[in-house]
Amino acid sequence: MEQHKTSLVTKKDLEARFKLADTTVYRTLKACGLSTSRRSYTDEEIENQFKPARWLLNAGHTVAEVKKYFSLKAVPYENEKRPRQSIRHKP
Repeated sequence: MEQHKTSLVTKKDLEARFKLADTTVYRTLKACGLSTSRRSYTDEEIENQFKPARWLLNAGHTVAEVKKYFSLKAVPYENEKRPRQSIRHKP
């Protein structure tokens, strides 16, 4: 049975890949709920959390709005008919 090797991405890798300052990487990690004290992150965390957070921030959403989005997304809903809140685009 073949195991998938998960590559780990460092903050420096994120700076280079996304062409961001170190402070912007830290702000994005905090906004999407990833610990800034870690040395590396999985590809899955980057795809599912960091990239969407960058997209939202680049679209003009605040760090507080992005944090709210990720905290809402992480909460399991008991009643699936209940609609999830979404971030409204600012006019």
